[in-house]
Amino acid sequence: MILNLNNIFDQFSPDFIIFLPITFIAVLINISWLFFSSATNWLPTRINLSIFLFNTNIIKTIFQQTNPSTAPWVPLITTIFTLIFFINILGLLPYAFTATSHISLTYSIGIPLWMAVNILGFYISFNSRLSHLVPQGTPSYLIPLMIIIETLSLFAQPIALGLRLAANLTAGHLLIFLLSSAIWVLSNTIFIASITLIIFVLLFLLEIGVACIQAYVFTALIHFYLTQNI
Repeated sequence: MILNLNNIFDQFSPDFIIFLPITFIAVLINISWLFFSSATNWLPTRINLSIFLFNTNIIKTIFQQTNPSTAPWVPLITTIFTLIFFINILGLLPYAFTATSHISLTYSIGIPLWMAVNILGFYISFNSRLSHLVPQGTPSYLIPLMIIIETLSLFAQPIALGLRLAANLTAGHLLIFLLSSAIWVLSNTIFIASITLIIFVLLFLLEIGVACIQAYVFTALIHFYLTQNI
């Protein structure tokens, strides 16, 4: 079998099962999950208790260093983390489509949140936000240059926010695809294929960690921008 490197990006194309998009099937599964996660008894079930513990640990992890003014944003940031986390994890399953590997989704989440945080910051304390463009002690002849640099860094935040998530997931998925293809090509050579399989398993475990860390990094940066503006 010849490894076609021109089609390494085909893994990001949506797949079909019996002429139905897997995305449509995934939506139906997510909707059916509501019937299991909703509490119908006066005592919580194992699923409800697991969801409660998961949300509690998320809040403790993300909001370790925060202030009371960010409390209204806790449900939104927790929801964003849960969404990205499960998309990243489910994207590692065979025939699954990782939507967060596309900048169209990551920018659709990152840019509105970044704009909301900064608009709120300028609305609450306009003068204080403007003073951040010029660090204290800056010489007068460097003030125009510092304003340009700080403005560019401000607008670079949403670009880096969405690009970091998509790039890390895309790179990991491409490595998994290349290694799995190499295992299939080298299946006639048992020794080399076995070594490649061990590397593949270790890489897959690493990608699980990357999927969790990237969800945390995305929401932690949103929380950091929020604490800077409020």
